[in-house]
Amino acid sequence: MKMLPKDYAKAVGTPFRVEKYNDATLEMYYLNDRNDFHKFASRGRFSVWTSDGINYRLFVEKGYYEAVTDLYTNEVNTIWLDFTNTIYAQQRKMSRMYMMVSMIVLLVVLGASIGLQQIIPEQADNVFLSAMVVLFIGLFVSSNRQQKKLRTLVSDENKKATQLIKDTLGETRFQGILEGQEKYYEAYYKSDDEVTEEASEEETPAQLEDSETENNSEENNNKE
Repeated sequence: MKMLPKDYAKAVGTPFRVEKYNDATLEMYYLNDRNDFHKFASRGRFSVWTSDGINYRLFVEKGYYEAVTDLYTNEVNTIWLDFTNTIYAQQRKMSRMYMMVSMIVLLVVLGASIGLQQIIPEQADNVFLSAMVVLFIGLFVSSNRQQKKLRTLVSDENKKATQLIKDTLGETRFQGILEGQEKYYEAYYKSDDEVTEEASEEETPAQLEDSETENNSEENNNKE
């Protein structure tokens, strides 16, 4: 099953590690080598799992990989890829179901609308508008149910995978991963803050004002 195939194709150079997952090949690349690395780091993502539908590639930030090496043992990779494949398969199944339900709702609403317009032609416009409102509400409710079901599934499967990893590695190594993650996050973002502060001190008032304007503009766009 394909997972982020566009990211899969963005591998740079040769993998620093190659393993097997079932009958497929798992290649590991450093996320740092990609031009869009900071897009992931800025969102707190230091690893990205991808697949072209046959083989797999893991892009992982080098420092993060070295800080939590136990998180990427062969056994843990197998557990996590099983989890990821389960989620993607269920998401795909739900999407197909949503499309089918949407088509059924659309056909029923349009059929009812056409029938009512024939019976009361003088209310044709009102009937059409009412039909569109019913259609919108139906699709909205269906979408919300799908998303809620998917979130529940992800949460449940995540707990199962995490417990399985914990059982596989043991309490000591598992706690070591959690502590390594926390320390790395703190050191990484503290370093970023220091760089930002140094850059701000060197800016002229005009440059700083332009930067703040751009930031405010981005925030407004996100709100919209």
